[in-house]
Amino acid sequence: MIRNEIVKKLEFFKDADKAVHISCGERFYNGKIFYINLEKELMVLMDKKLGEVPILFEEIIFVENYKEDEL
Repeated sequence: MIRNEIVKKLEFFKDADKAVHISCGERFYNGKIFYINLEKELMVLMDKKLGEVPILFEEIIFVENYKEDEL
C-alpha cells in the first residue's frame, strides 16, 4: 500500500474513533489509534492486549477496520 494511503486511513480511523487491525509483517495489532505524528511518521495505537504501542509508518503493511464489539 502506498504510504500516503496508509496515512489517510490512519487519520480517518482516528477521527472516526474506530478500532483498526494493523499488520506489520509477522506482527499485528488491534485497537484504537491514540496519537499520530506526521513529522516523525509515527503513530501510537492503544492495543487491546499490549496497551500503548508506538508504530512507525514504514512498518505498516496494511490498515483495515476492526469490529468494535471485539474490543
